Amino acid sequence: MRRSTFITRALGSASLVCAAVALSLVFVRHDAPAPRWDIVGALGAAVVTAGAWALACRTAPPLGAAPSVAGERPPLPHRLPLPARDVGRATGTVLLVLTPLVLTRLAAGSGGVLSGLLIILVFVVTVKALLFARGRVGEGVTRSKFRVLADDAARGELHAVRVRVGEPVRMRYLRRGGKPGELDVTQYHWLVLQDGERAIRLSNAPEEVGRAVLRLGGQEGWLCWPQRWKLIEAELPAAFVSDGGEILMGLTDPDEARPYLTGPRPPSSDRAVRRLPRTAKFAAAVHTRILGGALLAALLVTPVLYIGPDRLPVVLDWLLCVSAAATLVVLALRGMGEGTRSLPEGLSWTVQEESDPSIA
Repeated sequence: MRRSTFITRALGSASLVCAAVALSLVFVRHDAPAPRWDIVGALGAAVVTAGAWALACRTAPPLGAAPSVAGERPPLPHRLPLPARDVGRATGTVLLVLTPLVLTRLAAGSGGVLSGLLIILVFVVTVKALLFARGRVGEGVTRSKFRVLADDAARGELHAVRVRVGEPVRMRYLRRGGKPGELDVTQYHWLVLQDGERAIRLSNAPEEVGRAVLRLGGQEGWLCWPQRWKLIEAELPAAFVSDGGEILMGLTDPDEARPYLTGPRPPSSDRAVRRLPRTAKFAAAVHTRILGGALLAALLVTPVLYIGPDRLPVVLDWLLCVSAAATLVVLALRGMGEGTRSLPEGLSWTVQEESDPSIA
């Protein structure tokens, strides 16, 4: 894993902005004559900046371990910053979902009623896809739990225990699949925190777990829970605060946390704490497929942009645009699927496997 730098963030943002401009120009200037050099230029800028972003991420400095802190145990903090939102990933997902609608509008040109009905149909499907994606990746419930934790910290009302950062774990849980003979695999990731012989699992996304291990492996700190834990259903929010002041928030099993949720609370103060350093987002297994699909889609629609949808044969016009949309979506889904299977590089994971009792 490598550090996020100003250059990686600037190039990543620039590539997303260029892609958004190219897509919006299809609607903003839908009646502009061909060749559409404005769209071609925006697509070219997106390709160049995306390639530069990938290179900058691969050459960024590695994420090193945080310096260990010796001396007395620091108190609990009064301020716990909530996890940062991944704006870049959310923006990329929205652009991906909107692309088939944009290509439908491009292929329609100045078409008649049938083309208009097709645009409306694709628009409805796009809205449903956006709502589905928002539901799948939405963090509303989890963030509301973290907010309870942060509010209780501000009042000095945290339960906590001293722990040491241990190993990262991936657990593969096998269930019966939707079709005969198939398995459905759900993967969970957590950071093991050791309280003597007792282990507490702090679950989070694999990128967050890997970043915490590389940064804080072997270090000690406080694992904190909110005072209002009885008002929270299912998994409980928790925050590991290293003695050096870096924080990882995650969710814990209530049964593992319950022994620490009684008794006197440790002292707290307004000590300075901060999130873990950000890391560069490029992952070869994921982004080579997504960027390759976007590049191939741009090449497929180049004849439409140069000649114009109204001057191309209708069949060829629609064939190019539909092929571009299908190529981008299929390769992007393959890249995201690979992202669920791959693990952050730079550290060794413990992989466990469990099965539903009905298939064990």
